[in-house]
Amino acid sequence: MQKKLVDHIDHAFEYLAAWSIRFRWLVALFCLVLLGGGMYFATKVVSDNSLDAYFDRSDESYIAYMDYLDEFLSDEVGYILYRVPDSPYGPFDLEAVKKIHEITERLETGVPFVREVTSLSNTEFIRADDDTIHVGKLMRKIPESQEALLELRDLVMSRPLYVDYLVDKTAQYGAIVIEMEKSSVDPMSEIMLDPEKGAALDNLYPQVSDIAIREILSDPAYSDIEFFITGDVPMNAAYNIVFMEDSAIGIPLTFLLLALFSLFLFRASLVGMIGPLAVVILSVVLVAGFMGLFGWVLGMFFGIVPTLISGVGVAQSVHIILEYQRRLAAGDDRPTAVQGAIGKVGGACLMAAITTALGFLVMSVSEMKALSEMAFYASIGVMCTFILSTTLLVVFLGSGKPPKKTGKAYVQPFVLKAVDWCARVCVRYPRHLVAGGGVILLVSLVGLMFLKVDFNFLKEFKPHVEWRKHTELVEQVMGGTLSVVYIFDTKQSDGIKNPEFLQALDELQSFSEAQPFVQNSFSVADLQKDINRSFHGDDPAWYRLADDAQLISQYFFVYELSGGKEVYDFVSHDYAKAVVELRVQMTDSNNLKKLLADIDDFLEQNPVPNAEIKKTGVGLMWVKMADYISRTQIVGYSLIFFSIAVILCVAFGSIKVGLLAMIPNIAPVLVVLGAMGWLDMHLDYVKLLLATIAIGIAVDDTLHLMINLRRQFIKTGNYEQAVVLALKDVGPALLITTIILVGAFSCYLLSSMAILSSFGILLSAAIVVALVADLLFMPALILMTKPFGPER
Repeated sequence: MQKKLVDHIDHAFEYLAAWSIRFRWLVALFCLVLLGGGMYFATKVVSDNSLDAYFDRSDESYIAYMDYLDEFLSDEVGYILYRVPDSPYGPFDLEAVKKIHEITERLETGVPFVREVTSLSNTEFIRADDDTIHVGKLMRKIPESQEALLELRDLVMSRPLYVDYLVDKTAQYGAIVIEMEKSSVDPMSEIMLDPEKGAALDNLYPQVSDIAIREILSDPAYSDIEFFITGDVPMNAAYNIVFMEDSAIGIPLTFLLLALFSLFLFRASLVGMIGPLAVVILSVVLVAGFMGLFGWVLGMFFGIVPTLISGVGVAQSVHIILEYQRRLAAGDDRPTAVQGAIGKVGGACLMAAITTALGFLVMSVSEMKALSEMAFYASIGVMCTFILSTTLLVVFLGSGKPPKKTGKAYVQPFVLKAVDWCARVCVRYPRHLVAGGGVILLVSLVGLMFLKVDFNFLKEFKPHVEWRKHTELVEQVMGGTLSVVYIFDTKQSDGIKNPEFLQALDELQSFSEAQPFVQNSFSVADLQKDINRSFHGDDPAWYRLADDAQLISQYFFVYELSGGKEVYDFVSHDYAKAVVELRVQMTDSNNLKKLLADIDDFLEQNPVPNAEIKKTGVGLMWVKMADYISRTQIVGYSLIFFSIAVILCVAFGSIKVGLLAMIPNIAPVLVVLGAMGWLDMHLDYVKLLLATIAIGIAVDDTLHLMINLRRQFIKTGNYEQAVVLALKDVGPALLITTIILVGAFSCYLLSSMAILSSFGILLSAAIVVALVADLLFMPALILMTKPFGPER
């Protein structure tokens, strides 16, 4: 039979193995240089889970968000809910108010990157005085008695501006709002506290701000007040903390499990165990080094890369080591055994590495910045594992004294028995296996139709995580913590001082607050209504908009003359632009998408006069991220399947063989995504990678199996014998690889991120499905279709 591409590649790898063994010290020295360089550049990598890590700076939605920040400053806040459990007066307890006033001042002066801190003690308050108003602090001085403070409480509770913002409806909870002057999307140089300390996490915003807030609140002097911290600052800080903790525990645990499984399952020598570990550790360091070199950040996607690289590296190493141990058992010395092993499986390892790397690389088409970057460094990591497996691992295996004859099998007996059983079943029941597999794939295809894209940042954290618990309480007590912002640009100075314009904003707020998930809203219309009420003897009946343009202008003039400043949170300084900020519950992205669509329909039917509208805010960015996932799913998956199919067809020199080899590669993707559809599990930005990783691992096993099946058929001329021999040859490696990978990805269960734990479970399921497809479905399919030609 004519030699195919993989045959020529195998022959070339025999020479590479011989060269590596001959110049082992040069290989070792080169790897040490790579290790040093990787560690140096790895120190320059910083952690970032902000929006800036997900959106490209040329994205229209991102540009609109940045324009909003430029005009109205950072929208990132720290929100502190508090209560005084032992006082019947709640946040209006006199002693508690004194402490909150002190805390407010300490937060303003002691927290880095703070722009303004607002609480009941210092919030801007409009007071009526005959025919004028005074704008100043709610508490120009702390009341001297509890009775006076309770009178002030009644005044505050009658003002809608403050209810569900600084105090809840029951007057049992108060709040402190910390507005930041920086944003997580600002350049690195601007969010460093001390430039001399560099980009260390505890020297960057928001980490330094979150640390300072917590230090102040933990003062024993405030022990009688309970604090609950939420908002953008603690959320981003929590992401960074969880990521670092997961990495500190998960990566070493993954390496430990790999070592133990390797030592137990295929009875590797100590050198045989250290070799694969050296390959994956150096590969992870090199990936981190490339990230530092190219300015890529550590984010949620990087969290899966060390385990992924470990899995790919061990999968390649297992095939090499098992063949190496077979040859040792047959009497070869170490150099000859490793050279023969590489010559036999090197081609399959190369094709597996290329297809796996390509599977990641096509994800670079994603509009999601973090995923696009991950596509590059994950591809680099996969190729690093391959190069090191065929050089550094060869040096480990080819060095040392001649092995002692032990008489033991090269793998655990149960592995060999399981593979023998699979071979017998395939030969006896090929039609049943193909039919059963076809039914499973058909059911999975139906489930795939129900699969939806959705996610919720709040539920990404497990219920025990402090930020999630505190946020759920704040949303229950005060309302939404997610912002959706509408910007109305009149294109002319003082354009918003128009009764019809303000009335349209008020109607938009009324409509929005009547929708599900919108808890409250804020705009300049609220301030105008509050001023109007103040000018009419503080009569609640006058909490409405004035209908005269001149009167509205006078209200603004008197307000500014009296020292009012908070209006600029909602209008530009030339009064040409105004914003409406909706405070929305942290719900699923699909709910946000529907909410925004309903509001858009309302605005279309009730347009704001003489104004151009833009949408922005974190809530909109969520929706855009969901759109990115949907588009990446369609384009990325299509490119992955097509590219790998082409590579397989070229590698085997046959379209028929290449397409047959694609079936067990597609199977784990279809089965797992189909099961997600049936179980109403949504595809989020992490689960989006299921198909990429699953097909990468499946291709590895399928290539080794198909190459061995073809090789055995060339020898025997009989498909049944080829199936039995091929499964006995490569089957143990497939089973061992699966056990190791499932163990490695099970480490995700320890993460505080629910999104990573569920990803680990689903990916482990996909790996098991890939094994079943390779050991049962693929051989049965070969027996049915006879793709290598007629039997002899």
